[in-house]
Amino acid sequence: MRRLLERAPDFAPAMEVLGMALAGQARVQEARTWFCRAAALQPDSLSTWMNLGNACLESVDAAAAGVAFERAHALGADDVAWLLGYGLALLGQARFADANRYLGAALSREPDAIDVRLAYAQSLAELERFEELALCLEAVHAGSLRLDERQALAWLLAQAGNDDGAQQLYRQVIAESPESAESRVQFALLLERLNRVEEADQQLRAVPAEYARSSGGMFELAAARVLRRQHQQPLAILRLGDGLQRDLAPAMQAQLQFELARNHDQLRQAEPAMLALAAAHDAAGRAFQQRLSGAAAPPVLDWLQQRLLRPAPQAWAQAQADPALPRDPIFLVGFPRSGTTLLERILDAHTDLDVLDERPALEVAIAQLRASPGWQDDDFGAALDALTPAAKAAANQRYWDEVRRHLLPRGRLVDKYPLTMTRLPYVARLFPQAQWLLLLRHPCDCVLSCHMQAFGSNGGAMAFTSLDASARTYVAIMEWWEQQRTLVPAHVHVLRYEDMVADLPGQLSALMAFLSQPMQEQQLAFAEHASTRSRRINTPSYSQVVQPLNAGAVGRWRSYRAHFSPQTLALLAPWVQRYGYTLD
Repeated sequence: MRRLLERAPDFAPAMEVLGMALAGQARVQEARTWFCRAAALQPDSLSTWMNLGNACLESVDAAAAGVAFERAHALGADDVAWLLGYGLALLGQARFADANRYLGAALSREPDAIDVRLAYAQSLAELERFEELALCLEAVHAGSLRLDERQALAWLLAQAGNDDGAQQLYRQVIAESPESAESRVQFALLLERLNRVEEADQQLRAVPAEYARSSGGMFELAAARVLRRQHQQPLAILRLGDGLQRDLAPAMQAQLQFELARNHDQLRQAEPAMLALAAAHDAAGRAFQQRLSGAAAPPVLDWLQQRLLRPAPQAWAQAQADPALPRDPIFLVGFPRSGTTLLERILDAHTDLDVLDERPALEVAIAQLRASPGWQDDDFGAALDALTPAAKAAANQRYWDEVRRHLLPRGRLVDKYPLTMTRLPYVARLFPQAQWLLLLRHPCDCVLSCHMQAFGSNGGAMAFTSLDASARTYVAIMEWWEQQRTLVPAHVHVLRYEDMVADLPGQLSALMAFLSQPMQEQQLAFAEHASTRSRRINTPSYSQVVQPLNAGAVGRWRSYRAHFSPQTLALLAPWVQRYGYTLD
């Protein structure tokens, strides 16, 4: 092609073929130059714009790739190759919702195309649709993948909660390519999440310094988490400072700032912790808007509009459970950060209890219910009451099918999902013999802890952007629970986090009596049981529940009292009094 172009310097087809040859040699920038020249000479050539778009993707210029693919589309491109290329360009521009639409369309046309499936899975991960991500990845078999595809799959499996699969792939990739710094950093993040801190540290020590400076904040995040777990918070703060000096994506800025706040909090430095939290929530808000791709954000806590307006019929409580299905679950609930993870670990140590850890099995069943013929959202109570036996049985079966995707219960199921408390009428209708464990904690401690957590860049996280917003969220949820509790029959055992910390044997004895189960000694040694767990603990407090029980988190809000406005404290005061606490 070069010899041909010496004779015919403006022959665009030769430029395009030369660009393809260079791209095949991974000389991407040279290829892109020739594709650009060819496009200028033959602007109506669909293939030239497609090739230019792919070259721009390879050179990590997503904006230019998007322009090229849009030009190709104007010329008639709409096949899977175009959908994939344009979807990848949108991913690179952080237009995740748009990317998901195009990549989903590509996958529907070619469900067996691994590159398409992995790209679509990446869009699901970016949108934090982790249950869909796990289903998407079930069709991917690692044995047939290239090294780079296995590296991508390992990260996606980790995002989807398939820790065993992710670990196996990371070990393979690192064994085949020891210089793969990105894989080591990603693997370190997973290991820390599994409370295997020293192994995470070993992976990070093998990462070259030059990669650390170009990782987009990922290395600093992993290193800071490990340093904090090793009680080296001042070093972690320095590492995070290095990362935050760079131009980072909003989602990564948020992660680093939340981690910075944790380190300052552990050093009892309230002022810098609150400054970091303000920056974290600002960045998280920008990341959330980025994910929306210009669409309107859903209303915060909009599902609380689903409530009964009159007492549930007595027939709900008298309904018999289906003998073909397991015994109705125990629902472990409470306002987020009230200690439900601690109680979950204690219950999980019992040989006759199996804990489903924050998986939306009930939400899947509810979605099926609401798709039933004749369902009316505008009369929630009537819709629940009018459920046919067949619709109710189908929703029950759907719940247990979803449970078994994550866990095969041998004993009584404990479904731990804190905000299931806002699904009380659904549970009463579907599981009339269910038992509830409601955990309370000082409202101010709940509010502070929620404000300090990185719950993810989604609509729910927007409820905790400030102490005042977190307090309003607390009041809205607890008001809903208390009001609905008067209308719905439910077997509820209430306990307080502070009482559990002060007298675990006594509180646990009463709780197990409520469940008609004997207390077992290993429940009091829950930290040892949690530290041997192979599956991750699906909550922000995963690092705390492998430690012995202590009262360090009781009354933590008092160190931040100056940051609670009089209006916020007034908002919480009735709930503080109602649940037996004080503002002293």
